[in-house]
Amino acid sequence: MEGGRWIVSLSGRHGDPPPGDLEGFIAFARTLRKPTIYEAIKTAKPLGDIVRYNFPASVWRHFDRLDRFPGGLIPLGDSVCRFNPVFGQGMSVAAIEAVTLGRLLGSRAARSDPLDGLAAEYLAGTQQCLEAPWATAISDFVYPQTRGERPADFEKRLQYGAALARLAA
Repeated sequence: MEGGRWIVSLSGRHGDPPPGDLEGFIAFARTLRKPTIYEAIKTAKPLGDIVRYNFPASVWRHFDRLDRFPGGLIPLGDSVCRFNPVFGQGMSVAAIEAVTLGRLLGSRAARSDPLDGLAAEYLAGTQQCLEAPWATAISDFVYPQTRGERPADFEKRLQYGAALARLAA
């Protein structure tokens, strides 16, 4: 970042959280498969405290499947689909949802009741933008402790994800 600063995020799953003290945090970085992050931060001077949080689960609420959706409500962001922040996609998805809503509102401006049917059209229109990030989120199922229903094609998705990871590395 500006001024030669770094922001470092480390994560753990199922009882393996990064420590909240500087020494433990750096030691945790040293246990990673590749030493790149550890080498970058081992002598760094912290500018603030280490901040920790717990993320219990990714959740996709399929409001689009409801027979009727309450009038006057439009769900956005985490209220529809909550992603593990480690994957860095929640804000992008919320922005795409907001753009979709703005486009729909603009296209309905001349109607006598522009909000009539808006929720159903919006919810149907946002499903496609959720599919790719959700495919990343379900990679948490690689851990046997992760609860929830694994997709029928989960093994195939794992193979695809592993191939992408090898390419990225």
